Amino acid sequence: MKPRGRPILAALSGFFLGLFIAIDLLLFGVIPLDSALLTVLPILGLVVVPAVAIFSPMKKRTVPAD
Repeated sequence: MKPRGRPILAALSGFFLGLFIAIDLLLFGVIPLDSALLTVLPILGLVVVPAVAIFSPMKKRTVPAD
């Protein structure tokens, strides 16, 4: 299976998304500072977002000529 898209960019974006969510949850008081979730969320974003980007069913559309 040939990987599609940009997996490195997706991994970087996923990391920052997970980090942003972790910081938001911390600042809004949803999770305490000593929670393991603060380290799990960026790592989870680093792994899950590229997997979704690679295996997504989106394909290039061809526009029919009228």
